Amino acid sequence: MPFWPSPAAWMRNLRQCRSVQAVMTEAVLEREASAPAATARTKKVRRAVLAVLVLAVAAWAIGRASAAGASLPAALGLIGGLPWFELLGLGCLWLTAVALHAVVLAAALPGLSHRRAVSMNLAGCAVSAVLPLGGLAGTALNLAMVRSWGHGRLDFARYLMVSKACDVIARLLMPAVALAALLATGVLAPPAAGAWAPFAAVAFLAAALLLWALCGRATPLLRLVELTARTASRLAGRPVGAGWPATVSELLASAGGLVRRRRPALTLGTAGFWVAHGALLWCCLLAVGRQPMPAAVVLAGLVAERTLTLVVVTPGGAGPAEAGAVTVLIGLGADPTGALAGVLLFRAFVLVAAIPAGAALGLGWWAAHRRPARR
Repeated sequence: MPFWPSPAAWMRNLRQCRSVQAVMTEAVLEREASAPAATARTKKVRRAVLAVLVLAVAAWAIGRASAAGASLPAALGLIGGLPWFELLGLGCLWLTAVALHAVVLAAALPGLSHRRAVSMNLAGCAVSAVLPLGGLAGTALNLAMVRSWGHGRLDFARYLMVSKACDVIARLLMPAVALAALLATGVLAPPAAGAWAPFAAVAFLAAALLLWALCGRATPLLRLVELTARTASRLAGRPVGAGWPATVSELLASAGGLVRRRRPALTLGTAGFWVAHGALLWCCLLAVGRQPMPAAVVLAGLVAERTLTLVVVTPGGAGPAEAGAVTVLIGLGADPTGALAGVLLFRAFVLVAAIPAGAALGLGWWAAHRRPARR
């Protein structure tokens, strides 16, 4: 019996899963299996439209950088002229960031080793980076890996919530940190920061609510969820989100004990991941520009890049993430071509390098668990 099940067996197993991600995956697979032949043409059209959209976003990103004075051929020339030992050092920094993020993943799933957390992270990132809207496919792969290692569906659901909550909290907190650093170092004047202060304040409050809820004080967040449900019901003209508060309360209750026990690892892993990514971006900009940039400026570019990776239209946020980071860096005084080269080099590590590494680890996991299943 092969380890990888047939589509029919896969769907039967997914129907037995009660986790949110398993149900979503089951719906996708059932819809693909039951689609008539006429729907295949529609799927091809959708894929073609997505491909055109990806190319259009990439062209838009290049156009934005060119309008600011950046030269793509010159930026690629700067990257191509780097010696191998500098690229090796940058690769070590990237691996350090991956290892620190694995600390968060291992803490979010008790019993998961650090090595397996690295495999899950890179394999999921590889799938997400090559497919538009590939986050669901990456999550389904991680679910299969976790199940093969003996963890349950509820453990995986709790792992998803805790790990994603740590990531979201950090992304919401960092805009306020970056804005404060720019003001403290004098890079940004208070009048210029006034336009960004409301957005940073709202993001900071949202992060504080979520963090407070994870620490066992969920009442403010639940009230906000109830208010959101009532507002959605009024706008839709029918009851919407009646079960949202109960669902959020149940998820927080299941994750609260884990967060309290693993708080140091979750905090240090998340902070270390951001520090390592900031160091990688700073070193990429230094390698191509040969002049160190202020840490506050690099942090602002990193916050822009990390925020825009949430754009799921393109794999890994490719296009908007680069354009946003380059625009912020140029706006804060960086050399346009150097900023473009540094951001492209940084994205080559965090996005492109994860594809072959994750594919190799995913294939290794599949081969390792296929042999015992055959026996």
